Amino acid sequence: MSKYELYLNLVREMCERLEKTDINKLTNEDIWDAALMRLQVIGENLKKIPKKLKEKSPGVKWENFEWFRNQVSHEYKIVLREVVRDLIKKIPELKKSIKQIKHDLEKNE
Repeated sequence: MSKYELYLNLVREMCERLEKTDINKLTNEDIWDAALMRLQVIGENLKKIPKKLKEKSPGVKWENFEWFRNQVSHEYKIVLREVVRDLIKKIPELKKSIKQIKHDLEKNE
């Protein structure tokens, strides 16, 4: 088992939950808070994945998710709904890349 598997599993789990989020209901406080927390967990765990693993998926804007984690943590009151919507729309691509990284790690064990 790779030492990064826990981080990758958490990212995948949050991606799956975000895929079920109706972005048209982000005005609901509970849905908003849940989406922010899930994106925050994604960003925090992506920061723990080595750059060399993430470089294999150059189509993913890893830094956007990592930056957003800081935004939510430190400037919660000024988070823009448009940014959240855009990140949620990118979740399928992120999830696909996480799956590929996990596959590559398992192959190299």
